[in-house]
Amino acid sequence: MVLRSAARNVSRLLPGGRQLGLYMERTFTCPHCGEEISVILDLSVSRQSYVEDCEVCCRPIEIRYAAEDDALIEFSANTTQ
Repeated sequence: MVLRSAARNVSRLLPGGRQLGLYMERTFTCPHCGEEISVILDLSVSRQSYVEDCEVCCRPIEIRYAAEDDALIEFSANTTQ
């Protein structure tokens, strides 16, 4: 894995240097406990929504994001309904 620290983007490469996907670490505040946590987002997917448990309080968080041209354009982390 190659980490470009300036943009906090992570690119996973196949043999020969071909890019497999573009990933980005996103830090946010848990809507339940208020702790700062992070997730890795796959920017090769244009829209995604999923539930992930907070690594501190273990309560579910609904993660939603959108990407365009390998850049994050929308992000939300909310309590599940």
